[in-house]
Amino acid sequence: MRSDFIAMATHEFKTPISAISSSIELLETKMQRDELMLPFYERNLSRIKEEIDILSSMVDDILTTGSMVAGNPVTQPEETELPIFASMIRQQYFSNRADQRQLRIKVSGRPRNIYIDRSHLAGIFTNLISNAFKYSSGDPLLGLHFRKNHLCIKVKDNGIGIPEADIRFLFTPFFRATNAHGKEGTGLGLAIVKSYVAANNGHISVTSGKNGSVFSVTFNY
Repeated sequence: MRSDFIAMATHEFKTPISAISSSIELLETKMQRDELMLPFYERNLSRIKEEIDILSSMVDDILTTGSMVAGNPVTQPEETELPIFASMIRQQYFSNRADQRQLRIKVSGRPRNIYIDRSHLAGIFTNLISNAFKYSSGDPLLGLHFRKNHLCIKVKDNGIGIPEADIRFLFTPFFRATNAHGKEGTGLGLAIVKSYVAANNGHISVTSGKNGSVFSVTFNY
């Protein structure tokens, strides 16, 4: 009953969020066409869109967590060319940032395709990379390391790090590191990432220190 209620409630939230987002886009287009887009309006419309994106992301996380409670995510593996997929994620979600920061991508070894659920892989990438931007000030690094028998995906930042005592709880739903207060989020992202990784027979780990954090995801070929 709880899972059904979560699914129903989050789907109901998505409808007004989508309506608000569409109305903002129409209003922005109309004001630009009529040459009414003063800096004040542009700045505040941009802020509204950012907050809508945050709210939509939170609702998506809750919906995904509800499906996790009901059971492991169903996977639909497809042959995927990782460097191209990673570039697509960068272009779709992390380009044209207001702070001018960029996601760097580094490929090592001989690239080869893997079979993986692409929606899960997108969730893994977007959550880990979003956190790297959120908790650091530099350009995050996405590493795709192709080994003989496995692929290792590493997301590295130069941020605030994770307290050692918090690392063992990091993938627990609703847990947030003690130094993460003041940053938006539900504490669900990493739990969702771990669920997606496990559903695709992978393994995730993290190391952290004063120079930042590195999340490592490994999949066998």
